[in-house]
Amino acid sequence: MERRIIVEVQTDKDEYTLYEPVQMTLKIWNKETKPIELVFTSAQRYDFIVLKNDEEVWRWSKDKMFAMVLSSLLLKPHEKRVYTETWKTPAAIPGEYKVVGVVTSRPAFKATSTFKIRSPQSQSPHTYI
Repeated sequence: MERRIIVEVQTDKDEYTLYEPVQMTLKIWNKETKPIELVFTSAQRYDFIVLKNDEEVWRWSKDKMFAMVLSSLLLKPHEKRVYTETWKTPAAIPGEYKVVGVVTSRPAFKATSTFKIRSPQSQSPHTYI
Protein backbone atom coordinates (compact mmCIF):
# COMPACT_ATOMS: atom_id res chain seq x y z
CA MET A 1 0.00 0.00 0.00
CA GLU A 2 2.91 2.37 0.67
CA ARG A 3 3.48 3.04 -3.02
CA ARG A 4 -0.15 4.08 -3.41
CA ILE A 5 -0.03 6.54 -0.50
CA ILE A 6 2.25 9.58 -0.55
CA VAL A 7 3.12 11.21 2.78
CA GLU A 8 5.07 14.43 3.18
CA VAL A 9 5.93 16.58 6.18
CA GLN A 10 7.34 20.07 6.09
CA THR A 11 7.78 23.18 8.17
CA ASP A 12 6.74 26.62 7.00
CA LYS A 13 10.42 27.71 7.04
CA ASP A 14 13.83 26.04 6.99
CA GLU A 15 15.24 28.18 9.80
CA TYR A 16 13.76 29.81 12.91
CA THR A 17 15.05 32.16 15.55
CA LEU A 18 15.03 31.09 19.18
CA TYR A 19 11.48 31.05 20.67
CA GLU A 20 9.83 31.42 17.25
CA PRO A 21 6.88 28.99 16.76
CA VAL A 22 7.42 26.19 14.24
CA GLN A 23 4.45 25.41 12.00
CA MET A 24 4.37 21.83 10.69
CA THR A 25 2.22 20.40 7.92
CA LEU A 26 1.58 16.73 7.22
CA LYS A 27 0.14 15.87 3.81
CA ILE A 28 -1.21 12.50 2.77
CA TRP A 29 -2.68 11.67 -0.57
CA ASN A 30 -3.97 8.75 -2.57
CA LYS A 31 -2.17 8.68 -5.90
CA GLU A 32 -4.29 5.79 -7.18
CA THR A 33 -7.38 5.84 -9.35
CA LYS A 34 -9.24 3.73 -6.77
CA PRO A 35 -10.24 4.59 -3.19
CA ILE A 36 -7.92 3.51 -0.37
CA GLU A 37 -9.15 2.75 3.14
CA LEU A 38 -6.92 3.53 6.10
CA VAL A 39 -7.75 1.77 9.38
CA PHE A 40 -7.19 3.45 12.78
CA THR A 41 -7.34 1.92 16.26
CA SER A 42 -8.21 5.27 17.90
CA ALA A 43 -9.69 8.64 17.00
CA GLN A 44 -6.15 9.97 16.45
CA ARG A 45 -5.36 10.43 12.77
CA TYR A 46 -1.87 11.94 12.87
CA ASP A 47 1.02 13.00 15.06
CA PHE A 48 4.09 15.23 14.91
CA ILE A 49 7.31 14.38 16.74
CA VAL A 50 10.28 16.77 17.01
CA LEU A 51 13.73 15.26 17.58
CA LYS A 52 17.10 16.82 18.37
CA ASN A 53 20.09 14.46 18.11
CA ASP A 54 17.55 11.61 17.74
CA GLU A 55 16.05 12.44 21.17
CA GLU A 56 12.37 13.35 21.35
CA VAL A 57 11.88 16.95 22.52
CA TRP A 58 8.20 17.42 21.63
CA ARG A 59 5.23 15.31 20.56
CA TRP A 60 1.96 16.93 19.50
CA SER A 61 -0.20 14.16 21.00
CA LYS A 62 1.59 13.98 24.37
CA ASP A 63 -1.01 15.98 26.30
CA LYS A 64 -4.04 14.79 24.33
CA MET A 65 -6.52 11.98 24.79
CA PHE A 66 -8.15 10.07 21.93
CA ALA A 67 -11.14 7.77 22.02
CA MET A 68 -10.17 4.12 21.60
CA VAL A 69 -12.41 3.26 18.69
CA LEU A 70 -11.78 1.25 15.58
CA SER A 71 -12.42 3.51 12.62
CA SER A 72 -11.37 4.11 9.05
CA LEU A 73 -10.71 6.90 6.61
CA LEU A 74 -11.56 6.44 2.95
CA LEU A 75 -9.33 8.44 0.64
CA LYS A 76 -10.97 8.89 -2.73
CA PRO A 77 -8.82 8.69 -5.87
CA HIS A 78 -6.25 11.52 -5.82
CA GLU A 79 -7.72 12.88 -2.56
CA LYS A 80 -5.39 14.79 -0.23
CA ARG A 81 -5.62 15.39 3.50
CA VAL A 82 -3.60 18.10 5.23
CA TYR A 83 -2.94 18.40 8.97
CA THR A 84 -1.17 21.43 10.47
CA GLU A 85 0.05 22.04 14.02
CA THR A 86 2.39 24.53 15.72
CA TRP A 87 5.19 23.82 18.17
CA LYS A 88 5.76 26.71 20.52
CA THR A 89 9.44 26.44 21.33
CA PRO A 90 10.00 27.77 24.89
CA ALA A 91 12.56 25.09 25.82
CA ALA A 92 14.28 24.77 22.45
CA ILE A 93 17.99 25.35 22.11
CA PRO A 94 19.79 26.38 18.93
CA GLY A 95 20.66 23.57 16.53
CA GLU A 96 19.30 21.21 13.91
CA TYR A 97 15.99 19.42 14.45
CA LYS A 98 14.04 16.71 12.71
CA VAL A 99 10.25 16.62 12.50
CA VAL A 100 8.51 13.29 11.93
CA GLY A 101 4.97 13.41 10.62
CA VAL A 102 2.99 10.24 11.27
CA VAL A 103 -0.31 9.04 9.86
CA THR A 104 -1.40 6.84 12.77
CA SER A 105 -3.22 4.23 10.70
CA ARG A 106 -2.35 0.53 10.80
CA PRO A 107 0.10 0.27 9.15
CA ALA A 108 1.40 3.74 10.01
CA PHE A 109 2.94 6.03 7.40
CA LYS A 110 5.79 8.42 8.24
CA ALA A 111 7.77 11.22 6.65
CA THR A 112 10.62 13.36 7.97
CA SER A 113 12.04 16.81 7.38
CA THR A 114 14.70 18.95 9.05
CA PHE A 115 14.86 22.54 10.24
CA LYS A 116 17.19 24.73 12.29
CA ILE A 117 16.73 26.99 15.29
CA ARG A 118 19.36 29.68 15.63
CA SER A 119 20.22 32.16 18.33
CA PRO A 120 19.08 35.71 17.76
CA GLN A 121 21.87 37.50 15.99
CA SER A 122 23.72 39.73 18.34
CA GLN A 123 23.65 43.34 17.37
CA SER A 124 26.94 44.83 16.40
CA PRO A 125 28.16 47.50 18.78
CA HIS A 126 27.73 51.05 17.62
CA THR A 127 30.76 53.20 17.28
CA TYR A 128 30.23 56.86 17.87
CA ILE A 129 32.76 59.42 16.67
